Amino acid sequence: MLRCSEPTKEIFGPPERGALDKERMNPATRSFWSGVQAEFPLLVGVFPFGLIYGALAINSGLSIAAAQSMSAVVFAGSSQFITAQLMRDSTPGLIILITIGVVNLRHMLYSASVAPYLRKLSTGWKIVLAYLLTDEAYAATITHYEKEGLTPVSHWFFLGAGLSLWFTWQVSSGYRGGPDEQFAV
Repeated sequence: MLRCSEPTKEIFGPPERGALDKERMNPATRSFWSGVQAEFPLLVGVFPFGLIYGALAINSGLSIAAAQSMSAVVFAGSSQFITAQLMRDSTPGLIILITIGVVNLRHMLYSASVAPYLRKLSTGWKIVLAYLLTDEAYAATITHYEKEGLTPVSHWFFLGAGLSLWFTWQVSSGYRGGPDEQFAV
């Protein structure tokens, strides 16, 4: 539960109305923010990898727009690293696609593992959650599902975990650093 400790309340006072107070949220919103919270420790580790990918992609000859588009469309860190390196080496497109396919076979196992929890969702929900299915989102989500079981709002947890990772990856891979602290977007 997100509650202030007594010493914190003395210093800062009670949480303001509208602050992130899970007790006042509807179940779907609470589940979403629980997913974000569960993903947060992993985001700290993901951020530097996004920075590295962004630098590698640019140094491999990708334009800033292409590098950021790959982050937004592909959204698969290991595939992005491999693609940037293989493109730098002028590897044929078919070989790049086959390599990425092999690297991402693990997502089939992740999908099979979470499928029983997502069975009753609409096709739209399944497409969104499939797009957000990464190693990190899977780890947080499957742990939650195995602990809490299936609830009418459990997919919101997955959405929170996945979107928080997606947002972090977009920001970190788009950051171009330097004196101007610019972003690709």
